[in-house]
Amino acid sequence: MGISVIQSVVTRRELPVAGLLFAFAILHAGAQPPPLVAQGEVRGADMLITSTNTVPGKWYQAQWAASLEATNWQLALLPAQRATDVTTTLVLSNGATAPQRFYRLQQMDLPPAGRNVAMAATPQTSYVSSWETLSAVNDGYVPINSADHSHGAYGNWPQTGWQWVEYDWPLPINTDMIDVYWWQDNQGIYAPASCSLQYWDGTGFVPVGHPSGLGVTLNQLNTTTFDAVTTTRLRLLIQSDTAGHSTGILQWRVYDAGGSPTNFPPVVNAGIDRDVIVGGNTYLSGLVQDDGDVFTNPVVTWSVLSGTGMVTFGNSNALNTTASFSAPGAFALQLAAYDGQYTSTGTVNVVVAPAPPVTHLLPVYVAPYTISSPLWRYRLNRTLTNWIPQLYAQLNNTNLAQGNINSFIQAGNKLAGRACTVPAVDPWADAYTLNTVEAMCYALMYDAQGDPAVLAAQNTFRTNLNYWIPIILGAQESDGYLHTYTTLRSLPRWSNNSLHEGYVGGYFIEAALAHYLMTGRTDPTLYNAAKKVADCWYNNLYVPRKLWFDGHENMEQALVHLGRFMNEYEGAGTGQKYITLAKYLMDARGTSAANAALGDGGTYDQSQAPVIEQYEAVGHAVRALYLYSGIEDVAMETGNVDYQSAALSLGDNLVNKKYYVTGGVGSGETSEGFGGNYSLPNNSYCETCAGCGTLFFFHKLNLAYQDAGYADLMENALYNEILGSLDDAAASIFYPNPLTGGARASWTGVPCCYGNAARTLFELPTWIYARSSNSIYVNLFIGSTVTITGISGTSVQMIQTTTYPWTNHVSIVVNPATTTNYTLYIRVPNRTWSKLYAPTPAVNGFTSVQLNGVPISPVITNGYAAITRTWTAGDTIELVLPMTVQRIKASSKVAADAGLVALQYGPLIYNIESADQNPGLVLGPAAPLSVQYTNLLGGFMEITGTWTNGATLTAIPNYARLNRGGSSDVWLRDQ
Repeated sequence: MGISVIQSVVTRRELPVAGLLFAFAILHAGAQPPPLVAQGEVRGADMLITSTNTVPGKWYQAQWAASLEATNWQLALLPAQRATDVTTTLVLSNGATAPQRFYRLQQMDLPPAGRNVAMAATPQTSYVSSWETLSAVNDGYVPINSADHSHGAYGNWPQTGWQWVEYDWPLPINTDMIDVYWWQDNQGIYAPASCSLQYWDGTGFVPVGHPSGLGVTLNQLNTTTFDAVTTTRLRLLIQSDTAGHSTGILQWRVYDAGGSPTNFPPVVNAGIDRDVIVGGNTYLSGLVQDDGDVFTNPVVTWSVLSGTGMVTFGNSNALNTTASFSAPGAFALQLAAYDGQYTSTGTVNVVVAPAPPVTHLLPVYVAPYTISSPLWRYRLNRTLTNWIPQLYAQLNNTNLAQGNINSFIQAGNKLAGRACTVPAVDPWADAYTLNTVEAMCYALMYDAQGDPAVLAAQNTFRTNLNYWIPIILGAQESDGYLHTYTTLRSLPRWSNNSLHEGYVGGYFIEAALAHYLMTGRTDPTLYNAAKKVADCWYNNLYVPRKLWFDGHENMEQALVHLGRFMNEYEGAGTGQKYITLAKYLMDARGTSAANAALGDGGTYDQSQAPVIEQYEAVGHAVRALYLYSGIEDVAMETGNVDYQSAALSLGDNLVNKKYYVTGGVGSGETSEGFGGNYSLPNNSYCETCAGCGTLFFFHKLNLAYQDAGYADLMENALYNEILGSLDDAAASIFYPNPLTGGARASWTGVPCCYGNAARTLFELPTWIYARSSNSIYVNLFIGSTVTITGISGTSVQMIQTTTYPWTNHVSIVVNPATTTNYTLYIRVPNRTWSKLYAPTPAVNGFTSVQLNGVPISPVITNGYAAITRTWTAGDTIELVLPMTVQRIKASSKVAADAGLVALQYGPLIYNIESADQNPGLVLGPAAPLSVQYTNLLGGFMEITGTWTNGATLTAIPNYARLNRGGSSDVWLRDQ
């Protein structure tokens, strides 16, 4: 079949169309594109594609692409026509074109296949891996080769044998030919051994007559012809190869043989399920497709399908609108779309929640503290004496390829007019040094308790800070700007949002606050420099209203941290302008104006929509969690209900649809980021930095809602994901933190997690407690001594004595400096912290609570046991927590964990390692499990039992995994 491109022009029928514009481009014609094309925008009207250079007797088919540079042109939903003259006209009808397209005509010697009616079908399947995309099979994309899953792919791993994919149409179609493009990733998905085709004859599926083709060749469309059938359902059956691999499809086309409907009912997507606060708006954004194409101007109506209370729509006849709700509850909203012949509907579910308390809790800032917990003291001592010194030793090496203190030295030289060199480092490399500054500052407030190794390390921290701080300050420009990459290259500021200016600036602010706290707020050197950075951003972005947002979020939450800190310690309102700036930066993100100015607008950096319209965790997981943490910060400080609704929705989606049992986030199916809902493969990415961001986000939600459920999640992420990043010797760390396999490294090409994990671990008092003016919240049970200020006019020393999570007893001694009345809220543990996971037996609450030796039954409020009294030094609460081994089963929606079970004891998720038993064994569902203490790796409670083959089962905490070689898995077979 010969194909050539001919001259074409585009005209339109005499119908009123607003904004119709055509431009023409003449390029060299040839056997391959780019051809002569016509570019135009059509909304709600018919269009003619007319060529005055056709050859009588030849066939012509229209194709379209989104740009001249496109490598793949899509088949337009138009009938092919045979030329009878030198002029041929094709009609593009029903107004269903995309906003802008390029068109061309292809010439063929033989009649082409008919329209691809698969694009109007709904795909079904016997099985699809939760991280794959069934809808990709009929999106019209032509793959480059069988490895090209850039537009998604259908795959059925780990299933083998016969599987099927089916198309269902709302109206009967007539077809006699299909094309299939097979997917092979060489990692479990391979070309099938064979396939067959069936159609629905009204009572059941029967084979098509006289099929010819049924090919399984890779890197091409495999054509199959057969006797024409009229049906509403086609089923493609796929047989896996003899090696037992799973199978996959990139594209399955079904061609009209004549007689199929020219119009199918539209397909309606009402949007992402979400949460909203009473009194706030939820932003509805529907998508309507008609005959496989985006319907840009449908007739639509929003209505309430279910729910109690009033719903007010901004405009119930607009595709994009708002809805507000009068009362809490579960609502279903329906979007109906009419294409001139048919009406279809879609539904979005909205959970309406009460507003959080008007006054949020405050963080407990780190001050000198003591850790007595055996687990935490062992781990923190090693992190302080081994890991942090390794970080600054690397960063003091001015030849280190990844970036180091030398970038600050050279930037300072340039600003001082001295000779300088420009290190070849990444734009974000300053962060490694700044994170280490913060980690050293927090570690200097950690009580060495006389340990000579800890004391020696802390002395080196002071020496190194005294060396580093003047160098860092020397790299700060006179107006406060700090980003050595830009300074050294004389790049224009805020001109390229991929340069991480805010990422670095945010980490500088956090390091400065840590340093100010470490000095007891007596040395404001770095603190004042941080305010200069914030002022520089405020004066250059907010004052002139420059449209800007950083590709990697971080500055937003740092600005709120600075503003909140100043408002408390320097006077109400003193830091408010920094909070205003943080909101301004987030208000710009995802807007059409800012995206156009910055060339952005993708899910990777969460700029696909304004932040108040984001309801699903998407894109790069670290960027996402830093943004979500900042959204909640702004919601708390400004009282903005729409920000609060977005944060609540994102938290709900994260925890109940995209959260790993270990507290990790980010499956890695997108670049270092999230996959779809319930897509949680265990060879996950789960970057350690994302685990830190998750902890920050849960911490902010806890401050806002004063709900212990978020503290349960904080505990889960801290004990399993973050604590488990470093090895036992604190000499190497996980960058990706998968649930199966993985390897730690002492250094890497992008060591962003290295200082981030350290600074997060040594900020422990902030995670243990929260506070208000007249209350203290106990969120974590860790043996420690922490002093909390500003509680009913006094300071309170809190002493926890416990070996939790090895034992179940916690003693809390309350020592107020002066006798005073306030409320102590103690988290009542709830091990069921996500809808994704069901632990059995249920182990929640307290076994007993005593106050000064007397049993009490405190009132439980939002998951906290509330004790209000006039407290006197020495008052003691004794807690006994229920502790037993729990089996965890994942939701049936999480396909990756089907037939598997995980083990939990207290807050700890456990692992099975090949160092203790052969992999792949089965644990009987009723097999007894017990715990016993071992001195291995610093000491912990190991879980023991018996596999179905009689071998001994040994499970160790997830944080202790992969210290002895071999393999490790969180999930194990129980059937």
